Amino acid sequence: MIKQIFLSTSAALLMGGAAFAQNSHSIAAVVNQDIVTSHDLTQRTLFMVATTGIERNEEGIARAQRQALRNLVDEHIQMQEAERYEQVIADEEVDRSVANLIGRNGLDPNEVVERLASVGVSIDTMRDQVRSEIAWQRIINGLYGSRIRISDAQIDETLNRLSANASKPSYRVAEIYIEATDDIGGIDGAMEGANAMVEQVSDGAPFPLLAQQFSSAPTAAKGGDLGWVHEGELRPEIDRVIQSMEKGNLSKPIVVPGGVYVVALLDKKISESDTLYKLKQVNTDAESFEEASARLIALKDSLQSCDTLNDAVKALDDVNAVDMGEIKSSDLSEDILSVLSATDVGTLGDPIERPGGAVAIMVCSRQATGKDIPTRVEIENRLTDQQLAQASKRHLRDLRRKAAIVLR
Repeated sequence: MIKQIFLSTSAALLMGGAAFAQNSHSIAAVVNQDIVTSHDLTQRTLFMVATTGIERNEEGIARAQRQALRNLVDEHIQMQEAERYEQVIADEEVDRSVANLIGRNGLDPNEVVERLASVGVSIDTMRDQVRSEIAWQRIINGLYGSRIRISDAQIDETLNRLSANASKPSYRVAEIYIEATDDIGGIDGAMEGANAMVEQVSDGAPFPLLAQQFSSAPTAAKGGDLGWVHEGELRPEIDRVIQSMEKGNLSKPIVVPGGVYVVALLDKKISESDTLYKLKQVNTDAESFEEASARLIALKDSLQSCDTLNDAVKALDDVNAVDMGEIKSSDLSEDILSVLSATDVGTLGDPIERPGGAVAIMVCSRQATGKDIPTRVEIENRLTDQQLAQASKRHLRDLRRKAAIVLR
């Protein structure tokens, strides 16, 4: 598909390149001590048009140019930080990363270089972008990698949630996130950009390349690929959408606080995992939900072990315990699973409404079975990556605020 895009855009890009070239040596932006020339901006804009299939109308080119300028400003800030920390990225490493990126889209690197050259775009514009990504990742890892500590409680919480959803389908998802920044017009501008992404993918533009150029999510460098996720892992707005999608589908724009997502469902599979629970149920004689719920909540601090539960309730006139035995998560209802996922082993869960009152369930053990459940090390790595991504976003935002940026 990208080959067709290169072929169909050649003439238009050459015309656009000629028009841009009239002011190729003028200044498009100043970033601290660095200059972004109009030639740099032209090359990046034409590269984005050539590789992503952006509509070659006034609106499409203007959107590409705005994003290209923002990307170039960020890259100059990142490379200035790289110089500060004496980060030198070898050409060989950049070339390998470029080849890998092109290869992920099923293309031949030599053919891509030739196609870009045929429309007046140097492969160096892609190499510069990749170089800044490598340098920035090294800086963030160096500054924050040793500071991040993932606690056992965080791992347990994640594992509890994944275990509770172990029998549910898994999805391989890719994302494009358009942040609702002031320079694009806030949430309205983000929605406009997200709609443009949907339209361009529908017209044949490669999702990974659009994600790399336009997405503000940490996955942009990987073409938006989130990898495999279980149902319930993503933010609720996205989770609800992907559950109704078919493999290969693209979502409509999904509004969340701070921006708009577009997601693609790359694959879907029925999980081969399940979770085996050992549970005990605690009941009270209170007749209304409110009374029963208050009574069960009051018992949480005193009932903290399945081994001592039966003896503990014998001393209480209005409470009794029932052994529920071993139960698979796939045999439990959604309302029970949502409570169990937030309940630690050996503790009493939140009250669950039942006809004539409420019950609480104590988790005696929880054992995830099957090949789709990540190990504790994998969970720790995932949580670390998430925190590094947040640190990267904050650090770049702070540098951008401090930088002397002049747009011409």
